[in-house]
Amino acid sequence: MLNDKLRTSALALATATAAGFGLVAAGTATATDEDSEQSLMERLQADAPNNWGKWGEDDEVGALNYLDAEQVLRGTQAVRSGDTFTLQIPMTHGSGPVFPGRVPMQHYMAQDGASYSSGKADPLAGGVKFSDDVAFMYLQGTTHVDGLAHAWYGEEIYGGESADSTVHGHAHGSVGALGERGIAGRGVLLDVGRHMGGDNNRLPVETCIHLDDLQATAEAQDVEIEKRDILLIRTGSLPRFYEDEPDAEWNAMNEPGLCYSHELLEWLDDMETPAIAMDNIAVEKVVQEIDGETAIIPLHGALMRDLGIVLSEINWLEDLAADSAEDGQYTFLYTAAPLKVEQGTGSPVNPVVIK
Repeated sequence: MLNDKLRTSALALATATAAGFGLVAAGTATATDEDSEQSLMERLQADAPNNWGKWGEDDEVGALNYLDAEQVLRGTQAVRSGDTFTLQIPMTHGSGPVFPGRVPMQHYMAQDGASYSSGKADPLAGGVKFSDDVAFMYLQGTTHVDGLAHAWYGEEIYGGESADSTVHGHAHGSVGALGERGIAGRGVLLDVGRHMGGDNNRLPVETCIHLDDLQATAEAQDVEIEKRDILLIRTGSLPRFYEDEPDAEWNAMNEPGLCYSHELLEWLDDMETPAIAMDNIAVEKVVQEIDGETAIIPLHGALMRDLGIVLSEINWLEDLAADSAEDGQYTFLYTAAPLKVEQGTGSPVNPVVIK
């Protein structure tokens, strides 16, 4: 019976993936190489900042190179109370916010109390009994970190490696490289949802977050964004998935998020930003209009492929944000340990913030 469940799950995953690719392909029809000599992203990024080669030809962790020992110590200096906050959403069978084309985790018991009461399993010598379980999931099917080769445009991924290096697993820029390094440094929470969201402390759907919004939020919070800070940006969108009110219906395609601009990219590059973690499905607003053309997740290409900035999505920031609004402390030690998935495109993660 378990094998049947697993086969059904695998089929569902494959079907959902195909549907998801169809959705993305349809959405980008206005900006393909067939329509013009260069794609929209290739045109936009021609004069944008680029970190290829900055840390050597074999580099696979990009802007995480900014997080040296000095930066980790700077993060520890932000700790005051020792209070901790975990940022992962619950991993629940068949339920959870995921990007279109993915399905939430499928979790099954391989052995449990029923195995013994039904006579299908015997206690171990001495009488001990145990349970076992198995999970099938997209590696980006919960709070997660993306490897730098997860998204690209043109024919090259981060560092100028051929996109063919992603076939059958990422030979370069996999999340496994991020897992080997780990992520630790001073984090700063920018609660844009509370600053711009009105009475419910939540940004309306379809809201674009621009650089001046981030800077205005920092000013309102009386916090200084410093070089090499890990940015945690709260929109307030994620709770919509868990709420029952009719006006709170969650939709990945209309969530608020960062919007593409050269000004934003240049600022992030100047600030030597190593990583961005947000409480929405894609960090950025999924569908954007740029120069009269439709672009889907353009910042994924600009941030990961060109700047090597590590992205973390679907973070639960509500408890941290409420606590920070109460005590006025928006800086802390941020730590995250992606799993060492060799050649993987992404990894589940449960970040820990220590205030």
